[in-house]
Amino acid sequence: MISLPAIVNPVARGGRARFPRERLERRAAEHGMQLEWWATREPGHASELAARAARDRHPVLAVWGGDGTYNEVARALVGTETALLALPGGTTSVLAYELGIPRDPEAALVGQLEGERRPMAVGRTDAGQLFLLMLSAGPDALILTNLPPFLKLRGGKAGITVQAVVEFVRGNLPRFTVTIDGETVEASWCIAGNARSYGGPYAATPGADPFQPGLEVVTLTRHGRAAAVPFFFSIPFGRHLHMRGVHRCPAHEVLLQGRGDIPYQLDGDPAGFLPVTARASGERVWVLVPRPSSKAIGNRR
Repeated sequence: MISLPAIVNPVARGGRARFPRERLERRAAEHGMQLEWWATREPGHASELAARAARDRHPVLAVWGGDGTYNEVARALVGTETALLALPGGTTSVLAYELGIPRDPEAALVGQLEGERRPMAVGRTDAGQLFLLMLSAGPDALILTNLPPFLKLRGGKAGITVQAVVEFVRGNLPRFTVTIDGETVEASWCIAGNARSYGGPYAATPGADPFQPGLEVVTLTRHGRAAAVPFFFSIPFGRHLHMRGVHRCPAHEVLLQGRGDIPYQLDGDPAGFLPVTARASGERVWVLVPRPSSKAIGNRR
């Protein structure tokens, strides 16, 4: 049998996720593969394990976890021939939605093993940070930055919702500037999407294509709770793009600047504070996706 290494984040979804190890092993064996489990021990360890898989020239690396774990793995797989096989184990696992990967781990494994390899574009910040899905500054980054660790681990989406209420009640929402192609606007929220999906299957930046170079930038130029709250709750319904003060455009580079400690997030995790520049890097990471006959990304346009 062919060895298939699989990185496992044991604290994915706060350790609440039920990990179907034996069922996954049976499914892999049906495809002539033997799963080899590699558990992460600390933040950054997934990148080390992924680099090992690439050095050993494994054609595929399975990853059980969420978007933060996928991001860590992608940092080590960029520019290599090892493809990422995503097994949804995180609180949301937005990448799985984006690539049309089933939520059930067994179906996800089989769908990708029987699927196809595709080169996915990635974004970078001027600090070298990588993102697969998006860079965002606004209330979402503020919520994630101020979210207590225990609330994230034990509360999951409910914990994030609680923190969102706290931040919106406080009303101390960010203000910053967004510059694209020499034009600068004042903003309260900016999402630079390398992919469409945001917070789940919701298309915050529907013009983004992770298999083509370039970003789509959606910016909210109105300020305050009266603008931010409707924008946030309109995203799942696709109505945010039709709101007053919302602008969208394609870009290869976007600069975000602000005064004070205004945070930004990458792929759903706090990543730093403005200023930051997001760029379409031109780099690629191989991913496995189900065939177009299922929910693969090519059928969602």
